[in-house]
Order: sequence, then C-alpha cells, then structure tokens
Amino acid sequence: MAYFLNVKQNWRNAIHNKAFRNDLIFALIMLVVLFVFTYFYFDYIQHLPHGTVLDDWVLRKLPPEDVSKPIVFFEASVFILLFVRCSTNPVMFLTFVISSIMIYATRDITIGMTQLRAPVGIIELKDPIAGMVYKSGFVTRDLFYSGHVSFVFLIYLCSRNKVDKYYVLLATIVISMLVLIQHVHYVVDVISAPFFSFVCFWIAKRILRNQHIKYKLLV
Repeated sequence: MAYFLNVKQNWRNAIHNKAFRNDLIFALIMLVVLFVFTYFYFDYIQHLPHGTVLDDWVLRKLPPEDVSKPIVFFEASVFILLFVRCSTNPVMFLTFVISSIMIYATRDITIGMTQLRAPVGIIELKDPIAGMVYKSGFVTRDLFYSGHVSFVFLIYLCSRNKVDKYYVLLATIVISMLVLIQHVHYVVDVISAPFFSFVCFWIAKRILRNQHIKYKLLV
C-alpha cells in the first residue's frame, strides 16, 4: 500500500511541476516520432541491395544456436525492473526517455553509415519487444550498434540501487554473449554499444542538470 501511495505522490508532484511536465511531454513526443521513423527506416535499410559482410573471427569460432528465449527473458526482466523503479522516480524515467531518444537517433545514423549485412549463420531472433520496430518481419541489418546491448546497458546507467546495478550489468554481459551465439550481431556491434549508451546517458544528464533546481522536489 505504501508503495502505491509513494507512486501516486511522486508522480502527482512531477506532473504539477510545470518544467518537468513540459520536458516530459516534449521528450515523449520526440520518442514517438523517432520510433515511427525507425519503424519505416529499418524496412528501407533491410531492402538495400548493397552492404558489407564482415569477417568476424569470433563468430567463425561460435556455432550459431537459437537462444531467443534467454535473451528475451533477461531483456524483459530488466525492463520490468526499470518500470518498477521509474514508477517512484519520475526524473529517472525522464532521463531514460531522453537517453533513448539519442540512442534511436544515433543508431539510425550509424546503421545508415555502415550498411552492414547480416553475419554468416544468423538465426532469427524471436523477440516481441524489439519486433515492435520491425515493419518487415525480422530485420537483419540493424547491426551497428546493438540495440539490445545499448538499451540494457542504459538501464544499468540509470539504475541507482546497487543490487539492481549488479543484476542489470549481469544481464548486459549475458545478452552480449547470447546475441553473438545467435549470430545476430558482430562483435564490433556489441562492444561499441555500451560506449554509445554512456555518451547518450551523459548528454541526457547534462541536459537535465540545468533543470535540477526546478526538479529538486522530485529527485
């Protein structure tokens, strides 16, 4: 009961805070716009006639296996944890939304610049969460950098509870290994993702730092 009262009170304070409310509305609109753009953009990328297949030494040594279920399990558990924590922390939610906007934007740019083809031996990843941005079924060319790893690591960066951070970091490592086992990403896609997540998170924190005084009752 106390948890639900805390959720209600924190979000009531947040919505009544004009600066926070305006920033949240603008950020959510931007996120929706980028989500819709990415939905069609990935379909365009998927049907490009040209592209590069990388010779990935690690993938050549890894026999491909379908590990969709554990990937989705760790991914879903981390997002559920994020939802629970953000339910009592509006600023954490806004930080995640702004960071997500930049991840969507930078991924669209880097995917367009690299135009990589799917790794040899790729097995379809049955992921209903990531599938929401796929217009043409399973997209195999949203490669550099990994969306799975970048978003899960972003949740690690947003987390404040020490136990949460340990679990989400573990999930990041496990998902990183599993997407390689399934050959849905190259090694460079995976190892680059945390760097991009960190930069997007850092920029989001910088953007919100100027609003800190206005948000002080919400932190």
